[in-house]
Amino acid sequence: MVYKDLAFNEYADKMFDQLQKGAFITTKKGKKVNTMTIAWGGINFVWSKPVFIAYVRYTRDTYQMIESTDEFTISVPLNKDLDKELSYCGSKSGRDYDKIKECNLSLRDSRVIKTPILDDCELHYECKVIYKQAMEPGNIIQSVKDRYYKTNDYHVIYYGEIVDSYIIKGEK
Repeated sequence: MVYKDLAFNEYADKMFDQLQKGAFITTKKGKKVNTMTIAWGGINFVWSKPVFIAYVRYTRDTYQMIESTDEFTISVPLNKDLDKELSYCGSKSGRDYDKIKECNLSLRDSRVIKTPILDDCELHYECKVIYKQAMEPGNIIQSVKDRYYKTNDYHVIYYGEIVDSYIIKGEK
């Protein structure tokens, strides 16, 4: 395996293209590792820091795990077809399923934080939470609430400082 260090925004266009189809946000609490599909978020620059902004609903197991560790990784498939895995990880709960095992995904230690990355993806961001904000329902336009929040299951918005970003090339 070869690690290619990246500037946080070097592959932003490819990340954004894939994010619309799905990427993986991975969390770890103790020995438990969970991954979930995200399609909302992005890279920004705040307080002189590169950040990955991720939206996680309160009802997700991922929410509880980020709250307890204040870190997460983002793993983005660039060349591999992981559509089935993205679909599964976006529809099942980590409380009920070991999604990593069920999807035959492989973990690899991160380089900076304790939460692992998914070895099946090429592009990776390691993130430490520097800010979080609960969505304020009163500030969301009605058409968005009608489409995405029919059950009032709102998101917490996490700003994760990107403390490492890289591509892994080569075979597992």
